[in-house]
Amino acid sequence: MAIHLNCSEKTIQNFPENQPIIHYMPCEIKADGPANVSRYFKPIDNEKDPKFKKASFRGRPLHGEEISLPAGYRGLVVQEAKQPLVENVERTMHVSNMFDRLTYWNWDKIPSANDPFISALSWIDISEALHSPIESTSD
Repeated sequence: MAIHLNCSEKTIQNFPENQPIIHYMPCEIKADGPANVSRYFKPIDNEKDPKFKKASFRGRPLHGEEISLPAGYRGLVVQEAKQPLVENVERTMHVSNMFDRLTYWNWDKIPSANDPFISALSWIDISEALHSPIESTSD
């Protein structure tokens, strides 16, 4: 099954000025489509450490931190106009936005480097160091 991504020149040119606010939530929301997130989800700075944010979702406390993606990487917000009725068919998705930072949320605990998502981002730097060419020095 192939997935095709279409990205307009306008989307690329508008980056980084028109970045959306991205929240990586520790839950699955069984809904698809637009939501008025800014009206109902209002994070505030943590009093103890302004680097972190606090919020609640469906009555449960959340703790978040704004994270930048590794240098040279961008996240994509993609939309699919028409989902196929069967699996294993070609699909076409459209890039509606790009981002290089997001707010990562945890239930009831401050995000840390031990969280799987944050840890995975650090592996990108490690992978690049391992796979980059080694320059030899000649005497």
